[in-house]
Amino acid sequence: MPRGRPFVIPWQDDAATLRALYHRERDAAIRPRLHALWLLRDGQRLQQVAALLDVHYVTVQGWVAWYRHGGVAEVRRHHVGGRTGRASFLDAAQLQQLQQQAHTGTFRTAADVRSWIAQTFGVHYSRGGIYSLLARLHWQPKVTRPQSTTTSADLQEQWKKGGSRRHWQAAK
Repeated sequence: MPRGRPFVIPWQDDAATLRALYHRERDAAIRPRLHALWLLRDGQRLQQVAALLDVHYVTVQGWVAWYRHGGVAEVRRHHVGGRTGRASFLDAAQLQQLQQQAHTGTFRTAADVRSWIAQTFGVHYSRGGIYSLLARLHWQPKVTRPQSTTTSADLQEQWKKGGSRRHWQAAK
C-alpha cells in the first residue's frame, strides 16, 4: 500500500538538547510543543506523538511547521488563544464620551446605549455585545417598576395624602 511523502524535518537541535529544553520549560503552553519535538527527533512517528500528548496530529504538524520556519525560538514565540483578548470597538476617548453622556441621564435601556453608539461613532454592537460592554464598564441595569399608561400623577398624590375617589368603608 503506498504511503504519503516522507516526514522530513530539517533539525537544528539534537534529541538531547530538545529533551533538556523540554525539562527546563515552565510555560504550560510551550512545554508540550518541546516534548513533541523531542519525541519526533528521537524517532517517534507523528501519530504516536499526538496520541501520547493527547493532541490532534494537525496540532503537532503546526508545531513542526513553526520549528521548520525558525527553530525553537519560533515555537516559543507563538501564543495561541486569547491571552490579550479582542481589541475594543471604542477607544479611550470614545468610552469617556460615552461615560459623560450616561451621566446626563440620556440612556434608559441598553438599546438606547447601542443606538447612541451607532449614531455617534458608527460602531454597531450586537445585543450581547452591548451587554458585555456595559458589564466591562461596571454599569448596573436599572430596573423600574411597571407603570400603567393610564396613571395620573395627580390622582396618585391625592391617594398618598388620603384623598381617593372611592371611600372605603372600614369593616365593622
